[in-house]
Amino acid sequence: MGREKALFVVNSVYQLLTAVHLRRCLPEGWEGELLLTDLLPEHQALACRGEETGVFSRVLLGKARELQGRCHLNRPQELEEVFGEGEKALLAAVDGELGDYSQVYFANCDALTRLLACRYYHSPTRFFWFEDGFSSYVIDYLREDRAAANRHREGRKLRDKLHAALLYRPDYALRGDGVRNLPLPPLPAGDLALLEILDHLFQYRPLDIPEDVVFLEQSFRAENIPCNDLELMEMCRQALGPGRFLVKPHPRNGENLAAEKGLSRPWKDSVPWELYLLHGDCREKTVVTVCSNGALTGRLALCPPSGERTVLLYRLFEGKILWKEDALLRQYLERFRREFQGRGVLVPQTRAQLEDLWDKEAMACGR
Repeated sequence: MGREKALFVVNSVYQLLTAVHLRRCLPEGWEGELLLTDLLPEHQALACRGEETGVFSRVLLGKARELQGRCHLNRPQELEEVFGEGEKALLAAVDGELGDYSQVYFANCDALTRLLACRYYHSPTRFFWFEDGFSSYVIDYLREDRAAANRHREGRKLRDKLHAALLYRPDYALRGDGVRNLPLPPLPAGDLALLEILDHLFQYRPLDIPEDVVFLEQSFRAENIPCNDLELMEMCRQALGPGRFLVKPHPRNGENLAAEKGLSRPWKDSVPWELYLLHGDCREKTVVTVCSNGALTGRLALCPPSGERTVLLYRLFEGKILWKEDALLRQYLERFRREFQGRGVLVPQTRAQLEDLWDKEAMACGR
């Protein structure tokens, strides 16, 4: 009998960091293979470095971008064409031979993952959906009325195969989809072996910036969500004064609009924010955001929690953070606020409160 084997499907740098962590949590003797898709910037370089770490026994490349272009999850005709091809469509989307897996770990209920569920539908392979930020807590991606793929005879097989969701904080789950929520082991801050792997994989360099306040942008523009996030950035920048405020752009937004509008100098690094947290690079920083997952991770996912001061502006945000589940997300954020406010987390309710916060900050810095 061969060794137990797991496949990790990865579409983003945050998912890759989590996949490395999960691979190291597998029982001794297990193999782990990585399916790295072209939705990641520089995915081929990441694949090479992933092989060099030795964490994964094999690294496969996936053509998720092309598959997404052919198969929109809410277009029945495209679903019929792609799922009608079955194994042919899957093999065309994966460079390399898929193996026999005991477990498949994924973060997105996309066409590629659904084709994998079809391939292993009659096998004992168990599928685990791992956390990919707050959306994993509030969005029922497999609900029938959410997308045509969830009603398609082949596309819906992913729900049948789904064994459980893995979350850092299962008690925060609000999806209401009936899927079991199991605890994902926390990221061990200070684990030198893990840091060595992640440092090589992501070409880590310490966060060496003079600014003491970092604004974590979110993907509102990529999602075509009208909002006032740039206005909130401007409020913070003006209150803090020159040389103290820096915006970390969201990679999915494409352009760095904050830098183009003069709200911040350009952000140079591509290292995942969570890796900075694991190294403790942000302890002396103040992190500001509407509600970026990167600002929540340090307290929800790390053990011990990171200690940076965090200012959440979701109560000042004008617009929907999520198109369909905005009300549930705000419940999730309020739960976070109740647990952590007064322990380094600030949630201003009015613009006057935000201005007062920065006035106190300016006085503390001698302005």
